[in-house]
Amino acid sequence: MDYPIYENGREIGRLSAREDGLYTVFEAVLRAREGLTKLYLLGEDGWRVLGVMEPRGETCRLVRRLSRAALPGAIRCAATSPGASAVPEKRAEEAAWVPGVGGTLRDARRGLVAFPARLRAPGKGARIALIDGKEYIVFRW
Repeated sequence: MDYPIYENGREIGRLSAREDGLYTVFEAVLRAREGLTKLYLLGEDGWRVLGVMEPRGETCRLVRRLSRAALPGAIRCAATSPGASAVPEKRAEEAAWVPGVGGTLRDARRGLVAFPARLRAPGKGARIALIDGKEYIVFRW
């Protein structure tokens, strides 16, 4: 799965994550920058430091392996600084979703329900949407 990397509310790169047994391996690459760049993860439990990016020629790189216990819940994005101003505000469409049973989401205002995409394949009348950095299949109910 890929997540955006933000700096002052602007997307400046992508962070990839893949499962490796009991661990999640994160890899980030950005253009070279002045000084050291620390990368933070934003999850449902708040901010966590991922690590300091290593300068390599024209790029900065970070590869980090973390256990699930070290993650801040479901990952939303990464940023070069923690805090509300680091990431853009949620779009109105994303803000309307309410957690439901078994990882589902509901939007009662628009009469929609979303299931994690890895559980199902989209069918007639369904669409795949990226909500808070996760893929969901959205149906009208």
